[in-house]
Amino acid sequence: MNTWRMLRTLLVLASVAGPVAAIDVDNPPAGTFVDEWYVVRIEGKKSGHAHITMKRSQKAGSDVITSRTDMVIEISRAGQGAAVRVIEQSEETVDGKPLQFMNTTRLGALPGGITTRGTVADGKVTVTTAQFGQEIGPRVYNLPEGAMMNWAVYREQIKRGLKPGDKYKLSSYVPSVSVDRVIPMSVEIMEPETIDLFGRKVRAVKTSQTIHITNMLGQKSDIETISWMTDDGNIVRSQMMVAKWKIEILAASKSVALSPNEPTELMTDALIPVSKPIDGQSPRITYRLSLKDKVDRIRLSEIPETDMQRVLRRSNSELEMVVTRRTPESDGPDSRTPGGTPVRRLTAEEKARYLTSSSVVNFKDPAVADLARQAAGAEKDPLQLAERLCRFVSDYVEDKNLNVGFATASETARSKEGDCTEHGVLLAALGRAAGIPTRVVTGIVYAGHFAGREGVFVGHLWTQFYVNGRWIDLDPALGQTVADPTHIALSLSDAGDSGIADMVSSVWLNMGELKIEVLDGPTRKVSSLPAGPPTVPASAPALR
Repeated sequence: MNTWRMLRTLLVLASVAGPVAAIDVDNPPAGTFVDEWYVVRIEGKKSGHAHITMKRSQKAGSDVITSRTDMVIEISRAGQGAAVRVIEQSEETVDGKPLQFMNTTRLGALPGGITTRGTVADGKVTVTTAQFGQEIGPRVYNLPEGAMMNWAVYREQIKRGLKPGDKYKLSSYVPSVSVDRVIPMSVEIMEPETIDLFGRKVRAVKTSQTIHITNMLGQKSDIETISWMTDDGNIVRSQMMVAKWKIEILAASKSVALSPNEPTELMTDALIPVSKPIDGQSPRITYRLSLKDKVDRIRLSEIPETDMQRVLRRSNSELEMVVTRRTPESDGPDSRTPGGTPVRRLTAEEKARYLTSSSVVNFKDPAVADLARQAAGAEKDPLQLAERLCRFVSDYVEDKNLNVGFATASETARSKEGDCTEHGVLLAALGRAAGIPTRVVTGIVYAGHFAGREGVFVGHLWTQFYVNGRWIDLDPALGQTVADPTHIALSLSDAGDSGIADMVSSVWLNMGELKIEVLDGPTRKVSSLPAGPPTVPASAPALR
């Protein structure tokens, strides 16, 4: 699943630096006035580093403030390593008005990575994305009202000061999270504390910044970062919780920041056990989802309904649902969904959104387009074509491993490796190339055996095709042209370029807090899922 992609974005959000000495934020000095190194720790282990700079320079006769974060993170997933490098850069006027931005993500062994650039003018944001020498865009969005990028947010916090008890709100604009809307941020100033920075005692004021993310379904997620700021404005420590993982960013010397990493195991801690084995061949299964502890930031009521997933009863802390396998009887035009509800037609706007090419599902890339033609052959029937494309992707991704962070369809078309995410986005791209609306599902799936554990739900991603008036679920990572009822959807996404916000939900971010009970349906163990590169045929499961 794409926890990895969200994690790197949240780390950038948490790593806003301040100057090492007091400055006049209305007239900062020329040249570089911030040059800070940080250690990134996950669950107490050094998992990466960040280098943050701010500088004032002249461009086209005007003064601009350039903020840049370079970050490298390494993690382990079921014993397999994954690494990513992220560069986030923004340019603003001295008084904090956005001018342009750039972000680059590099992962795996493929060169270049993905670079997104945006310019701001006349209330509009124009965005282009490039990978493998190809450019996607330009795409034009309205600049959200009150948008504040890195320098503006920092500037406003310094102006407001560090008086304990003060509370205020800011409108943070982070295009990699959401390019077409601001991310509201609630700030609270707490009391001074003495903190330890690798043996150095520092007096700093504790602050809380909570970002409020809303995705395309209206699902809301609150993520709190606790930061410690010195009187002169230097942020020396930040920490947050993502799922069950404690993440810290600590000010350090360059040599300490660049010292060897000890990647943290993230995947097995988020597994969700169930008390009895589940039969994936069952036509339908009824589940009860609840929370291990009362956690206000998790809202089970926001779990979506899909054509195979129907909610029977819901509240913020408990939910019952039935998941039903697709049958031949429900495959025809204008049939009812497996749950018995009528089909719903897509609006023209929805259809366009699920057919567009994006950096994640760039079906206009010649490498992806060639695969789409090869996979489709002469098949014209939409349902048969969807299943044919699913089987093709299952076989095409030869190296099924957990070493890839979050590859696009273009990258997977070239590398032929990855896990469920890489399978899912490649299938979505092939479907759109064939003229079928597609979207991706982030959720969980049952595994009889995974990473040395028995009977657990694992984070997962799969694909939906819009065929005959309904969304059908296909899982190329598991080789399932008809997804079994052990799939539970937590969020849906068009895999577009509007930002990572549309791929998350409060439940998905905290799935390690879930409890799952099977209320009815036959129980029997399904096939084991490998925790590493499989030694079985190419159609074997590959989960994230």
